Amino acid sequence: YQCIKQGYVLIDAANNSGELSAQEKRAVAGFAKTIMAYQFMIPANWQYDNGIRTDVRDPLKPGGFRSYTAAMGFVDSLLNAGYDDLNNGGTAFPFTLTAGFTGFNTIDGLKRLNRAIAARCAIYRKDWQGALTALNLSFMNLTGALGAGPAHTFGAPPDGFNPMFYVLDANVNTIIVVHPSVLADATPGDARVAAKFHQRATPVTVTTDAMPLVGTHQDKRWASNTSPIPFIKNEELILIKAEAHAQLNQTTDAVNAINIIRNAANIGNYGGATTQTALIDEILYQRRYSLWAEPWGHRWIDARRYDRLNTIPTSFDQGTIFRQFPRPQSEINWDLYAGG
Repeated sequence: YQCIKQGYVLIDAANNSGELSAQEKRAVAGFAKTIMAYQFMIPANWQYDNGIRTDVRDPLKPGGFRSYTAAMGFVDSLLNAGYDDLNNGGTAFPFTLTAGFTGFNTIDGLKRLNRAIAARCAIYRKDWQGALTALNLSFMNLTGALGAGPAHTFGAPPDGFNPMFYVLDANVNTIIVVHPSVLADATPGDARVAAKFHQRATPVTVTTDAMPLVGTHQDKRWASNTSPIPFIKNEELILIKAEAHAQLNQTTDAVNAINIIRNAANIGNYGGATTQTALIDEILYQRRYSLWAEPWGHRWIDARRYDRLNTIPTSFDQGTIFRQFPRPQSEINWDLYAGG
């Protein structure tokens, strides 16, 4: 919500500026709305049935809670408004963005980013044709690098360091480890396993609320504490395409998209059943490895939106699979004391 607030401040500052043209103001608004929409999706997916506030322009007079469905509809509308702004924003973006936006720092690039986020929003709303329409206007590239996409950048203070970077084999237990079930369920020879998971010299025991979890492998995706982290990438877009086609019973297109992901992972073409259920099983499996531990919570959200939370294994740590995060106490207190 701090980022969302900054988006409103940016829009207001641009509109109040005498230095920007009308087109440049629309460009700034389009960028801000695109990022704000992305940010609204994060608490919406954390809170889920609890709902979230979307009317937050005035932090001292926030609107009430809206259901997940209503919140995601709001996100879709915000993305469309941002896309319209970008379409009327000229050809050159008036500000310099971080290096993480390389390739997306023009009006055209930001429009393609907007539609990529819209495609993600669409599958959460079960708008399968809408997802395909958005993908066709996004930066999805069926023959391009799977890791292509915008990224969060990190650096020395006053910037922050990459919070997911850990020194390999460091003697710590506050570390991201690979869940044993991910290793057990991996397809033999899957290149993603070798690329993302480092087998530690000494396993690490991670303390949990139930029983300790022993991790034999840790995350090795980041070369240093300043490595950028993608926040949406081509690989996800291709998997969204596969899912949308499968849901629309467009089997050939779904399998073709799946095979792009499988062949990049060196596990060959898909040879299973082509029923809708079987294809969704395969797509969710590929999303589990392609999008592992990315800053979004894809596995948990995917399991929930397909009513499969009970399939997430808890035998290794006796943990609990929650449906959503609890509503923050500060939000409850606001309605009880300040909002009334």
